[in-house]
Formats: sequence, C-alpha cells, structure tokens
Amino acid sequence: MKAAVVREPYGVENLKVEEVPDPQIGHNAILVKVNAGSLNPVDMNAIANRTVYGIKPMPHIVGSEIFGTAETSGRTIKEGDRVLVYPRIFDSTCDNCLSGREYLCRNGGIFGIISNGGFCEKIAIGEQNLFRIPDDMDDDLAASLTVGALTAYHALIRAQAKPSEKILIFGGSGNTGLFAIQIAKAMGLEVHAVSRKEWVRDYGADYVYEKSEIPHDLYADIVINSLGSAFWEDSLNHLDTGGRLVTFGVQTGVEGSLKLSSLYVREEKIIGSTGGSRKELMDLIRMAKIYSLRTKVHARYPLERIVDAVNEFPKRENGRIIITMKQGS
Repeated sequence: MKAAVVREPYGVENLKVEEVPDPQIGHNAILVKVNAGSLNPVDMNAIANRTVYGIKPMPHIVGSEIFGTAETSGRTIKEGDRVLVYPRIFDSTCDNCLSGREYLCRNGGIFGIISNGGFCEKIAIGEQNLFRIPDDMDDDLAASLTVGALTAYHALIRAQAKPSEKILIFGGSGNTGLFAIQIAKAMGLEVHAVSRKEWVRDYGADYVYEKSEIPHDLYADIVINSLGSAFWEDSLNHLDTGGRLVTFGVQTGVEGSLKLSSLYVREEKIIGSTGGSRKELMDLIRMAKIYSLRTKVHARYPLERIVDAVNEFPKRENGRIIITMKQGS
C-alpha cells in the first residue's frame, strides 16, 4: 500500500510517499480503509522531529487525524461502518485510563507519534480506538473531529465553561479555534475571537478583533490560547478576576512570563489541556449533528502530494488542509 513516510534525519525533504507492506491485523484489531485526514501541528512536529514524546517506529508513517471505512468486523464495529480513529494509544490499565483519562495514559501517547499514523491507504487498529459516525456526516468534518474539534471541546470542559460567560479565543481561524468558537456558542457563551479573518463571524463569533484591536477594557471569564508565547501576555491581560486561562499550543513559542501577584490577588487560574477522552469524542459526534458543526477547508491534497501539503501548511489562510486518499483529487 502507499503511505507518507518520514525517514531520519527528518524534515520535509525526507518525507516521501512509498510502498509499504499492508498492515497486519492483530488481536481485537479492525482493518480500516483510510478515506481522508487533516494536517495538524502534531504532524508537522513529527516530520521535523520536534516532539517530546519520541517518534516510533522509524521509518515512520505520519498522520494523527483520520477517518475511514471498516473493512473487517468486531464486537461493535461492523464491516462498512464509517469510523473515526481516536488519536491516543492507551493501555486501559493505568490509573489515568481507569479514571476515563485515556489521553493521559502513563504508558501511551499520540497516534501517529508513538505509533505509525494514518496518512496511508489502510491501518489496523484496536476496536477500542474506533467510533462509528453517521453516513451523512460531511467528509471534511469527519476528517477534523478527532484532533481539531476534540482538543477544543476538551479545553472548554477543562475551563468549566458555563452559559452566559464571556470567552476570548486567540487563533479563532485556526485548527482548534474555529471549533472552539462553534462549541462555545453552542454552550451559550458570549464569543470574542482574535483573528485577521472576518469570516470567523460566520461560525458563531459575536465579536472579532485583530490582536492590536482588542478593546483594552475587554476582560473574559475564559481565555483560550492555542498559539503560545506571542499571545501569552495578551491572554493574561484580558483575563477577568477569577478567570481561567486555558493553554494547549506552542506554535509561536514555548515560554511566557507570569506576574505571580496578579495570579493570587485576582484568583486567576491557568489550566493546561491536551487531547480529550473517548467519552468526550462520543459526545462530540452527537453534538456535531445537533449543532451542525462544520469546518473550513483551505485546500485538499491527495496523498501523493503530501509534501506540497506540508509546504502549504504554514501559508494557509482559510482553514484546514485535508489529505485525501483518492488518487489525483
């Protein structure tokens, strides 16, 4: 089968589409024909070897966010089902797994980082990682739920978001930002988005600002920073008394300063967030239909043009980059 493979010493120049052996179906595994996926910062980090998790195996098939069609049957997944792949590898036995936090498994990690990923024609994966989706779910949305949407939903859960609260979302037009806007709006929050793209209003933002135009007197109950250092100071400056800052991305840098006196005098909270649970993914699949969640696509690339997609990723202006397994699409 064809697969997007990166080899040492890493980098896009060492990423190629190659013929590799078909996957072997192990115990409790389902064979899945991959339909499409979305390119994410986690994939870019894998290709460049910028990850703290350790990439294995090498050579390595990349791709963490995919959906497909089951080609074999298990206990609940049946041949022909459209399925999402939950993007965390977990052992089901550690304390975090047993408390419903599979994404923090002490012996696991990210699908496509500590295991081969899904930018290939077929994968074999444990049935516990598969979730059935409706036949009428849009392909682009299906290719965007397990990382983009789930990360945003989990961040809002971590923030204990409540109806009528005010939320400020940095990176409103990004992979997670666009879903954070839609889900926060569905939850009943007043949504303020930071983006150069006025079209994010079409996805539920009540107010949209460029970074330099955020009102000085805007203070939010919840601030989401998925971008890192460049937006850290602004994130703290616009946090209301008792507010919660949720952070889960480092695209613009990994460090930020903190005024400790403000943190305790104003009883602010800084919350780290990563991934999401299988229960949250199940809830998200239901929410996608109820609230008509959608994504915006910047470009679609067939698997054989994965290098072009990776080179385009930093330049994208209007949403997600979708990788499709259809030849020449």
